[in-house]
Amino acid sequence: MSQPLVSSRFSYLPVHFEVGQRVDDVEALLDTGFDGALAVPPDLVTNGRPPTGYSRWTLADGPTVSAPVYRGTIRLGPFGPFRGIIIAIGDEPILGREITDYLRITLDHGQQLIVEP
Repeated sequence: MSQPLVSSRFSYLPVHFEVGQRVDDVEALLDTGFDGALAVPPDLVTNGRPPTGYSRWTLADGPTVSAPVYRGTIRLGPFGPFRGIIIAIGDEPILGREITDYLRITLDHGQQLIVEP
């Protein structure tokens, strides 16, 4: 059995992702209201690469936008790989329920996040 992943930066988890030949590690905000896999700032995935496609998303403050999407692989510490769509939008990485629904995540008293299989 895998050891749990523990993040003491509350609300953020270390995420490793790959899109084509692009590989990166980020700290992503856990967002239980986001039903996608991973959203990252566009400069982390575009790099001259055309998107897989475009998808419409409703933002937390209400507007609907179209954003480029890329197929990729996502890992959270020892967990994964998870294949999913990585959305190029915003200015901060956000981890959503398309990934977290496969894991047990404990929000421990506003001090840490604990991720288990």
